[in-house]
Amino acid sequence: MRAFSTSWLFPTYLWLRSPLPGIGAIKVNRLILKGILHSFCIYWGMRFFPTSFLAAVFLASSFHSVAQSALGAESYSLQACVDKALAYQFSVRQAANNVRAAQSDRLASVGGLLPTVNAGAGNFFNSGLSIDPVTNEVNRNALSTASGSLVAQWTIFDGFQTWNSYRQSQVQVALAQAQLDEARNGVALNAASQFLAVLLADEALRIAQEQETVSNQLKNRSKKLLDAGAIAVNEYLSVESQWMADVQRSVVSANQYTLGLLVLKQFMGLPTSAELDLVRPTNLPNGPSAVLALLPEAVFQSSVLKQPLVRAAEHQLMASHYGLKRAQGSRAPTLSVSGQVSTSYSDRARKFGGYDSQVLPVGFWLDGVTQIPVFTQVQTPKFLDFGFADQVSENVRQFVGLNLSIPLFNGFRIANAVKRAELALDNAEIQVQQQRDTYRQAVERAHADAVAAWRQYDASLAAEQSAERAYQDATVRFEAGSISVYDFVSIKNIYLASASNRVRALYDSQFKNYIVEFYLNNPLRNE
Repeated sequence: MRAFSTSWLFPTYLWLRSPLPGIGAIKVNRLILKGILHSFCIYWGMRFFPTSFLAAVFLASSFHSVAQSALGAESYSLQACVDKALAYQFSVRQAANNVRAAQSDRLASVGGLLPTVNAGAGNFFNSGLSIDPVTNEVNRNALSTASGSLVAQWTIFDGFQTWNSYRQSQVQVALAQAQLDEARNGVALNAASQFLAVLLADEALRIAQEQETVSNQLKNRSKKLLDAGAIAVNEYLSVESQWMADVQRSVVSANQYTLGLLVLKQFMGLPTSAELDLVRPTNLPNGPSAVLALLPEAVFQSSVLKQPLVRAAEHQLMASHYGLKRAQGSRAPTLSVSGQVSTSYSDRARKFGGYDSQVLPVGFWLDGVTQIPVFTQVQTPKFLDFGFADQVSENVRQFVGLNLSIPLFNGFRIANAVKRAELALDNAEIQVQQQRDTYRQAVERAHADAVAAWRQYDASLAAEQSAERAYQDATVRFEAGSISVYDFVSIKNIYLASASNRVRALYDSQFKNYIVEFYLNNPLRNE
């Protein structure tokens, strides 16, 4: 196992920026990004790539902030592309709304622990036979009444259903947040993929154009040799065929670059007319980090609870646990207290105003034949107009009461709710185990792939060095005229393929190494 070192960074950077000997302007750094796409596709299906740091894990540490921009083009780093995509993508915005909705549900659950207070008022017009709600008199005339009330109710005990509902709502907020993190993961992964695809297409286009230039120079030289009679016609036709193939490759690469740039713009929500310039990679390490010395089990144990999907499964398990306790609480009696303050008004109500004295005849007595009337003094009640304000203040009434509800038989609804809650809890436990096992397998594969990738890089480096020596020797012999064009082109292609394989293996190993780095919660940052 290699020891982690950074002493090679600057020499490696200079070597990557230098041209290959003997082939003019073709540079190794035009090939380096091809390997990244290969590695990226291998891990596309992995579900545990984390969020905003995924870009930083693989590429952010290798992208500098100086953009080689065309006039009027806006520079975008990888992080800028990820941030733009996160702000635009609908899935992230919907997941963020789900978090806010869960927070609102939690507030409603808190309210369930508190009393409810409601106020009401009404005004009613009656005709025909009716009963005056104030005087309780039967009335056949038009009647206008009004009422107002303030009602309060508080559940004292309900088998802890409300309390468990509140605790479940707290877990639901954490669950929604984990789902938001997962949504951000997917967007960050796709943004990094599209960003990388554009860079790869751009590098492929540059390589194709420069290879076309070299092939054109070789064709012109071969034409002169053909005119001088130094080579046969079939040799010239072979060179010309190679040149036409390189022209076709340039056209294909240009189309791929245009399409890749369009996809990236659409993913970021930018118009197709927007000019983009992406930053360039530099200073990628060519040795494994110390994290590969750890066992996969150590990486798993230290990072499993930080993964969004595992966290979401754990929160769902806790929510199902509280859901079961809430369902079981519905078997218990419910005790509540309620109270009300109300008043009323009637336009036909009258207020007692005292008594009036009156002298009324009660009969007569006979004085012989003369009738003498007899009078008496009586007190008759007096009723006055009863105003609205007086009625509202004097007709106030209050009550307080306790209510006890005992569930005896509810058509098996409670039993069914408890059974379904038990099954939901069992499924949540299975989901947690499934997510943990899936993540464990992903860590084990990532660790094994990273170790194997660095071994492959060592082999590809040795192969490139051997092919380079063969190419240098072939260059000398071709200039001396001791080997044919066929042999020289074949050796050159072998050398270019070995150089491409080396940089592909380098990026493949780094990408897989960075995955393990992230699983250990040790993301690299562009500092």
